[in-house]
Amino acid sequence: MAIIIPSSIPAKASQGEKRLFDILAEKLPDNFYIRYEPAINNKRYPDFIILSPDFGLLVIEVKGWYPNNILEFNSDRFKIKSEQEDYTAEQNHKSPLRQARDYAILLLNNLQKYRILTQPAGDYQGKSAFPIGWGVLMSNITDEQANKIDLKSVLPFDQVAYRNELLDWEKTDFTGENLINRFRKMFAITFPFPALTPDQISTIKGIISPEFVIRTEPANINSVPPQFPLIPSDIILQTLDARQETLARSIGEGHRIFFGVAGSGKTLLLIARAKMLIKENPNAKILVVCFNVSLAAYLRSILHEDVNNPQYQKIQVNNFDRWAKFILGKLPAKVEGNRDEYTAKLVLDKLESYSSEQKWDAILIDEAHTFVPSWFSCCIKALKDSENGDLMIVADGGQNLYKRSDFKWKDVGIKAQGRTISKKFDLDKNYRNTQEVMTAAWWLLSEARDQHELLEDDEITFPTVQPSTVFRCGSRPQIHVASTPEKQIETVIKIVHELIKKGFSKTEIAIFYKQINQPYLSRLIHQLNQLGIETYWITENDKTKANYRQSQPGVRMITCLSSLGLEFKNVLILWLEQFDDCIKRTPDSLRKTKELYVAMTRTQENLFIFSSQQAKLLPKLKESHHFDVIISE
Repeated sequence: MAIIIPSSIPAKASQGEKRLFDILAEKLPDNFYIRYEPAINNKRYPDFIILSPDFGLLVIEVKGWYPNNILEFNSDRFKIKSEQEDYTAEQNHKSPLRQARDYAILLLNNLQKYRILTQPAGDYQGKSAFPIGWGVLMSNITDEQANKIDLKSVLPFDQVAYRNELLDWEKTDFTGENLINRFRKMFAITFPFPALTPDQISTIKGIISPEFVIRTEPANINSVPPQFPLIPSDIILQTLDARQETLARSIGEGHRIFFGVAGSGKTLLLIARAKMLIKENPNAKILVVCFNVSLAAYLRSILHEDVNNPQYQKIQVNNFDRWAKFILGKLPAKVEGNRDEYTAKLVLDKLESYSSEQKWDAILIDEAHTFVPSWFSCCIKALKDSENGDLMIVADGGQNLYKRSDFKWKDVGIKAQGRTISKKFDLDKNYRNTQEVMTAAWWLLSEARDQHELLEDDEITFPTVQPSTVFRCGSRPQIHVASTPEKQIETVIKIVHELIKKGFSKTEIAIFYKQINQPYLSRLIHQLNQLGIETYWITENDKTKANYRQSQPGVRMITCLSSLGLEFKNVLILWLEQFDDCIKRTPDSLRKTKELYVAMTRTQENLFIFSSQQAKLLPKLKESHHFDVIISE
């Protein structure tokens, strides 16, 4: 069964579009990706785009005109009579075949900007590496009727399917192979080509729907067919997978809460939702808000540095304190009691005087488990429609790192009943980590939760979602045990150097620490820089945290707490001994364990932990058999 986005066709679609939608979804195999009415360049809407690795790309327009609607026609224009209940109108339309061709050419021009999608050599160097075609379905005109009015002279049968064929396609004995062969006839030009790779397909999907792009990455040898010579500037677009894209498109208005395991793509869904909202309404006021300063800076850099989509700069991205400062003008200097609660009260008071125009159309809260309860009330108050406004909340109780007051959603004005989503949409599936890393991290968290008997109320508000599936395999996490801090630094530098030799960029390597361990952290940074390995100390101070940018070069240096919500190809965690409190039986020690769990689950590929021989947690990790323990000489 084909992957089709959206998963159900909107009610506004024509009958012909609905029938073709059902045929494509049912008849085409699962390596076909189909989009209904994607917005090309934010303003052009082809009816269907069909894409498959060994098929190419086909644009299909569907027209529901009847023969008596067509007054005049030529290869460029059609004059159509539209009959309404109380009047008849005549309208000029572009020829449907010309319309489909124009969509395909527009797509072709966008696709050819990416070298990995073009032919690398020969007479057609720089041209599309795969066929791109266009065709039309005339759902209410038969072959006989088309012949009678000589419609085939401008809408020829090879590129245009008429009602007779539509009826055949719906028959149970008409196979997917039959349908594919019929679509191949719609290509004006076809040629043999190597099957498109997953990275090529992902890049094509990202060009069609830029709101679902996760990141831009350098191409690698697996990104292209074997005969394709790569150059350093070749890039690919990584996009949401089909399940994530379906979920992003299915999120309705109102209050929505999503619980998901670490690495399930919660933040990606939130960002995709923000992009979709601004795409649908460029004048909408949209706010993305979180607690973590570094995460807010990272998300802001993703959205605001997208040169191909300047409309994303309209999306406001802040951590809560920065947003409160935006509303209040300045934050309170000194307060008695709880500063967070006092700030929230000031924000609520100020929002009382806000007009509807000053408020937000949509607010999206990332890592909501870190929020003070009253902050949710501020977000509700800031919506133009507090009762039914667009509020998206994503959370995971397993990553709840801060002590907050217990509360229930209704207490802060959020209508959560029947609107919480987790397993239903695969948010219990981990896409980020390897099985080896997730197994080790989940074992650590489960042991701590069992030992501390987590309070029920905490679980009700922010449930911990257990991972049901991890899709990738890799290396087991490594624990490097050193006799001295100097030896530990030596081992860290050696591993960073080896990762770079393997082809990882410096931006794909992150070194985490719980607390600054001077002078050893400064010495590590100094020695890496002396070796020509640039570093980017994200959490050096408040200013560097607030200005974190995805595009900044260098090996990342960041605290475990500030890593919440981020991800990297490789993670190195320093000084396991700083987590000695994890073995105690106190609520605070459970949060320390969650901090280590968060740090471990930031990696996409490799995890390295560095420890002294005296670390109290080391024997427990050894006994779990989930880690490779390496003793440095």
